Amino acid sequence: MKVKSLIVCFVTTFWACMALADTIQLKNGQVIDGIFLGRSSAGIQFIGPDGKTQIYPSDQVQSMTFGPVPTAKPSPPPPSPSAPPQVQVPAGTLLIVRMVDELDTSTAYTGQLFTATLSTNLAANGYVVANAGTTLYGQVVEANSAGRAAGASQLRLQLTQIVIHGNAIPIITDVFDSKGKSSGRRSARRLFGGAGLGAAIGAIAGNAGMGAAIGAVAGAGASVIQKGDQVQIPSETQLDFTLQQPVMLQPVQ
Repeated sequence: MKVKSLIVCFVTTFWACMALADTIQLKNGQVIDGIFLGRSSAGIQFIGPDGKTQIYPSDQVQSMTFGPVPTAKPSPPPPSPSAPPQVQVPAGTLLIVRMVDELDTSTAYTGQLFTATLSTNLAANGYVVANAGTTLYGQVVEANSAGRAAGASQLRLQLTQIVIHGNAIPIITDVFDSKGKSSGRRSARRLFGGAGLGAAIGAIAGNAGMGAAIGAVAGAGASVIQKGDQVQIPSETQLDFTLQQPVMLQPVQ
């Protein structure tokens, strides 16, 4: 009876977690509900409904959707006595990021996942809540190639998660948009590099009065490239996104 009770408890707990499932859709049409564990050069690490961990190569993944973050998670390190348990990072906060993955309108597709890292410390209400180098995940909201269809090449990107203490926390940002030259104009409203990035950081420091907490950018980043009718965003390109909804994060120790 004791063994049977333990089995029932395990199954109940597993499916309770699955109620908060993420969903991965493969290019072959297969849809899998489970739990997203992370992303690496090998692909997407995912726990399926059978409880087994699988790695799906990125080129086989069509898109992903993320369920609510479970409330029962390993406790992060306790904050220092002077710091609050969590700080609200308000909507309108600027996230300056450095791309890890390269994107190109000739190969990119809607729903494609990408990885970036923070170029500066993320601060709110007098506390640093994420250090420069913190990993973020995002998705391609829209990808159009002038070589595949009429009109301009276009890449539209959005950040979806920030990884804090090993946990991928959902975030909602505005959409980065860059169009190719065949549209008759090119958007560069939020591309940063060199002096432009320095000016942006200076503006943040001036508005928030927190230049030391924001941190320094580790070198000038690459820029979005116009190559023929295509748009390329190389690895190391620095872009910025703005939070559209507040998020609660624990201050850095």
